[in-house]
Amino acid sequence: MNKPPRKSSLTDGVRNRLQRSSRPTTPQRRISRRESEAQKQRLFYIGIASVVVVIALILGAGALWEYQIKPNAVLATVNGHEIKRKDYWKYQAVSYYATATQYENFAMQVTGTQQQQYLQFAASYRQQSEDTWGSTDVNDVMLQRMVEDRLYLDGAKEMGIDPSDADVETYMLNTFASADEPLVTPIPSPTMIPERAAAATETAEAALGATPVASPAASPVASPIAPEATPATPVADYDTLVASAESGFKGFQESVLKDAHLSRDDYKELFARPQLVRELVDAKIVYDVPQSGEQIHLEHILVATEDLATELYSKATGGASFEELAKANSTDTITAPTGGDLGWVAQGQMVPAFNDAAFALQPGEISQPVQTEFGWHIIKMLDRDEDRPYTDGQYNALTSAALTSWLDTQRAEADIDSDHDVIPTETPGTFEAPPDAPTPIPATPIPTEPQGTPAFIGPELPQATPVSPSGTPEAGGTPAATPVVAASPVASPEADATPAASPGA
Repeated sequence: MNKPPRKSSLTDGVRNRLQRSSRPTTPQRRISRRESEAQKQRLFYIGIASVVVVIALILGAGALWEYQIKPNAVLATVNGHEIKRKDYWKYQAVSYYATATQYENFAMQVTGTQQQQYLQFAASYRQQSEDTWGSTDVNDVMLQRMVEDRLYLDGAKEMGIDPSDADVETYMLNTFASADEPLVTPIPSPTMIPERAAAATETAEAALGATPVASPAASPVASPIAPEATPATPVADYDTLVASAESGFKGFQESVLKDAHLSRDDYKELFARPQLVRELVDAKIVYDVPQSGEQIHLEHILVATEDLATELYSKATGGASFEELAKANSTDTITAPTGGDLGWVAQGQMVPAFNDAAFALQPGEISQPVQTEFGWHIIKMLDRDEDRPYTDGQYNALTSAALTSWLDTQRAEADIDSDHDVIPTETPGTFEAPPDAPTPIPATPIPTEPQGTPAFIGPELPQATPVSPSGTPEAGGTPAATPVVAASPVASPEADATPAASPGA
């Protein structure tokens, strides 16, 4: 029996698809308008919530930066003690306020254009004080001062100096007491030895045309300050004076400290304690400085090149007049007119290279050319005294050198870490003759600034660069600016200045 022909696979496939398409399907559920609107509303709320979360995260991050990270950032670490930005803000704000007060006091002493300039400076500093909190700018000089405060606090303990909280409190209030009725007696200066007193009398008599001057009473040199000593010696009517000073401090606290975000304890720890410790440490160092010692009478010639120095050395040792060579060639304009006469010089008063070469000479000898940061020197010794009393100029220079040396040692031995310049930069200056070097014409100081010590609230602090109200830095020095001590072969007399390169011992 014949079978019917088999249909093609293509026909089978079409049939199968038709059969599938003809099967009944489940009808899709239609979404009502209400449900559609609810779904859209949910999506809208989700979007809004997402935006709110993002904004909250941004605001939270900003608040975290502004109120936690930025103020607590560590600007410097000194022997494990952190100096945070918020403490720097407090320190700077009060410092600027003190500077503004200084300028206001200067303005009261002058008139005209100078008075207006001082008032502009004062207004500028007050504005800077108000703008300090929240700033990321850092004044390196200010931060250096805070680092030095920490060095003093650490070094003082090694010397046995550690004022109590009561001492610090009294010292702080004394800043606001009347100058005529202080709460404490000042730290005494060393008593002048008889030899220095006699020399001072002779100098005064010579200056007054040999008019007899009463000689200061000779007394033994005061002993060094005992480690436990502080200047907190009560005076008469103490409670009344304390109450008056307390009233002054509260006014200061309300008008200044509140805006600078300082509490009473902040002020004591950031300002009063370091300042008191500085005074006690400095006094102890000064008491250890002798008032007499080996000195030599010198002349020198200063030139710029080794070749010229060698030529002049040959002439001086060949019989030419040293004094005439100095007058004709020395670039030291102070001593050249007097033949290079430096007067009597003490050990440690000159920069090391000069000092070592000079004290190695014998009377009448001339040194080979000696190089210092100021040029090339030829030195001639005229005389030597093994124990000669120091003049006031020499003594001040030696005490300043001792203070600078102590701080330099503390800095060198400390563990200091900072991304800022907290180490004073050495800046070579010009040669400065010793303070007692003879001069052909007596120098008459011309006062260019208001006289007297202006009163201001708070301890003396480093000053910022004065700027005009427009924000432009002002040129020229100012009476409140921190002295910049140029490198000199003579120890700087500015004992309280921020130490620069101090070539003296």
